[in-house]
Amino acid sequence: MIATVTIRHVRDVAFVSILTLALAGCFSSGQRAPAPIQAAPSAPVRSAELAPPPQPQVPEAPVAEQPLPEEQEQTQVASAPASSSVSVGRTDLLGGWTLSSAGETCQLFMSLTTWTGGYRASTRGCSSQQLSGISAWDLSGNTVTLKSGDGATTVATLSATQPQQFSGTTSGGSGITVSR
Repeated sequence: MIATVTIRHVRDVAFVSILTLALAGCFSSGQRAPAPIQAAPSAPVRSAELAPPPQPQVPEAPVAEQPLPEEQEQTQVASAPASSSVSVGRTDLLGGWTLSSAGETCQLFMSLTTWTGGYRASTRGCSSQQLSGISAWDLSGNTVTLKSGDGATTVATLSATQPQQFSGTTSGGSGITVSR
């Protein structure tokens, strides 16, 4: 039994010795740390004027997929008053416009999507309840009518004063201009 204890004891001592040598190799100071990296030279900093910021692009309103009936378009142009030298068709109104009324300026978007009261319209950035409620538009001759969400309430009536400008009044009596 003494011989068995001694062999086991020798085996345990041998295992601990090997383990100690292995761990000592992992923590030895024989390995060196890598040399620090040298800083790269850089060019001197220069200053210059910045270019002006790009102007925001106004997204185009969606266009109805169905073509306009030729008869209706011709009737609208023909019914424009003789005193107005500006003739306007529905396609001339499509897209983004700047809307100004009572000291407020915001954006108006018109599309040919059929909507209650005419065609779809929407505004962005309008703080007054009246202007932010514009949801539809219609054209009769060179007169544009902007309508609220129910399609029956007129918000403003405008007439073409230039090819890209309409002026008129809101239902509250304020002046209103829509232009590009």
